[in-house]
Formats: sequence, C-alpha cells, structure tokens
Amino acid sequence: MSPRRRITAVLLAAAALGATLTGCRSADSAAGPAIEGCAKTTSIQIATTPYQDSLVMSLGDALGWYKKECLTVTFQNVAFTNIAKIVASGKGAPVGWRTASEINQGYHLDNDLAYLYPWDIFSNGFALMGRGDSGLKTFDDFVKEGKSPQDATAAVIEEIHGKSVITTLNNSRAQVIQTAIQRVGKPLDWAKYIDLDPASGLTAYLRGDGDTYIAGIPQRQTLSDRGYKVLLAGTNLSPPPINGYITTKTFWNNNQDALLKLIHVTYEAIRYTNENLDQVAAYISKTYNKQTGSTLTVDNFKAYWQKLETYPVNAGETKAQIFTPGAVAYWKTTWDEDNKYFHDDIHSIPEPAPYTGYLGETVLNAYIAKYGTTETGWDKPTGSLS
Repeated sequence: MSPRRRITAVLLAAAALGATLTGCRSADSAAGPAIEGCAKTTSIQIATTPYQDSLVMSLGDALGWYKKECLTVTFQNVAFTNIAKIVASGKGAPVGWRTASEINQGYHLDNDLAYLYPWDIFSNGFALMGRGDSGLKTFDDFVKEGKSPQDATAAVIEEIHGKSVITTLNNSRAQVIQTAIQRVGKPLDWAKYIDLDPASGLTAYLRGDGDTYIAGIPQRQTLSDRGYKVLLAGTNLSPPPINGYITTKTFWNNNQDALLKLIHVTYEAIRYTNENLDQVAAYISKTYNKQTGSTLTVDNFKAYWQKLETYPVNAGETKAQIFTPGAVAYWKTTWDEDNKYFHDDIHSIPEPAPYTGYLGETVLNAYIAKYGTTETGWDKPTGSLS
C-alpha cells in the first residue's frame, strides 16, 4: 500500500459533508469473483445516487460489458452529500460518481482523494425556479424585452433581492446561485438561503415555502410540469459542473487498467444511448422511478439527453470539450471557480485545492494510449434492458 496521509477521525469539509472519516482504507485494490474467460478480474464498487444521468453507468452491467472487460461493478446508493466521504474512508466504495467540487472541499483533509475522470457535462442542468404566479420575470422574458444575455441575467438577480432561495448550502446547488449573484457584483447575502437537501427542498417548495428553488433536472421537470417557471439556468448561473468519477490516488495507481476499462464501458453506454434512445429511456425511467418513487417519463429522459446535459462519446470529444482552454466546460475554469467559492467566498477550506487533486489529464492520456480518440460503436450486448 502506498504511503499517504490518512484520516483517522476528521470532518470532511466541515460544513459541506459533515461526516467523520475513520479507519484505514480497505479497498486499494480488489480481486473480483471469477468470470469465465478472464485470467484476472477486478471488483469496483461505485458510490452513487440514482439520477437520470448516474444510471447510465448501470447499462454496462445490464448489457454485459463490465463482465466482458473482466470487471465486477456494483453500486452503493447513498445520499449524494456522502459520496466523497465514503470514497475517502476506505470502508465502502473506492470509486464515486460526483462533481470535482467534492475534491476541492476534501483535499486539504485527505490529499489521496482525487478526481479521476469527467464524462457528464451538466451544461444546462441547474435552474433557479420560480412560481408561475410569483410575478418574477425570467431570463427569457428579459431577453424578449431587448436585454443582452448578460443584462438579462443581472435583471433576474436584481429581482430576487431579499427573497429566499431553497438550496443545499456548501454544495454545488448553492454554488451556482451564489456564483451568479457575485458575477453581477452583488454580495452573497443578496438573497436569503433555506438549507435543505434536494428532495426535502422540493417538498418544502411545493408546499409553499421559499420564494425560489435551485433545481436539478428531475426537480426542474417536476416543477415545470406543475406550472413553475425557469428564471435562470445553465451557464447563465455559473460554469457548468461536470460529473464523473472520483477515487483515491492509491486506488488509481493500483488499478489503472481496470479503471480505464470502466471508462471505456462508460463511453460505450453513452454511444449506445445515442443510437438506442427510446430503449435506454424506457430502462432508465423505469429504474429511476423504482429506486426513487419518482415519475420520470421516457419523454422526460429524451428531453434531457444531450440537451440539458452533454455526454462526450469518446476521448477525442472529451479532450475538445473539457481539456481544451476556452471550451465551455474547460476543467480548470470549473476547478478555479470551485476553489474561489469554497476558499474565498464561504471560507470552508483553509487553502485552494491544487491541480494535483485532478487526475483527469493523466487519465485521459493513459486512455488515449490504450483506446485512441475516435472510438465508435459498442461490443455486442450479452444482456438485456428489458
């Protein structure tokens, strides 16, 4: 086991994750159960929360692609605010599905934590929602009146002065609205904040609490279906968060080939979804509703896919969209913005997280060396989504 700083009893990002990390890591490498035709297998458990995007990972299991790559992949469904805590503790899944901001928040407590690889650009996912009868104008309303996009954004922020926003503090959901407020020169206390997890916040907003609500895609759909309106969304709020895999540097060092295979299957799932959208939409909506009690429809999923969220189909697209300076999802822009928010704005970390906490470019180069930049298609499925 490689030497590194360990956590024995510490709060991971004091307010952000609010949980104690204890004990030694037990998942630096993991031999998996025997799979026919595989000389060596690797078990990878992924800490995740069921959403319309995270469930894309389950296609590799349902269609047999993980087994073909000699992987046994399982999922540990937990609250999304606990994912980095679990990965860092070594007592659960060694890989998680989250945004890079989890590393910005936790790196000073455990510098073995690392962002592994991005694959889901939350390009237009977050939205500031308002009630249909609130009298608040939307970004689109202001644009129709002749305002520039920048002035329309400022106008939306102007009208929420003193109003309450239901969000999740010390988290990307609060970050997007607080970033938007500061980008137009207003202080963080320009609005009032009601701190609730996404599900509790939605319930509270539906019963009449709060003036506005920061929604992810599922909550946005629920509210839109009930006549609520999108006041401000996507990059008008902040640089887009990017979802992907987090892990520890130790687990990456000990399992590089297996993790590259995991990413390979993820790209297969994305390409398969692009070409079999109705089939995958039916599978994911059914699975999501079963796991969460929600009412995601096939049409809902199809409206999100490659529209509100963007999924690169191979390493070449990922390099162009996330690893190229000036790209809308350039990783350093988001990383620097996260550091500014957690260090300069809300003071929840003692120092900015260094770029060494982001393995993305290292992993990208290793992936390109193994698979190239122009992958297409997918292996023949040995399972079914029905």
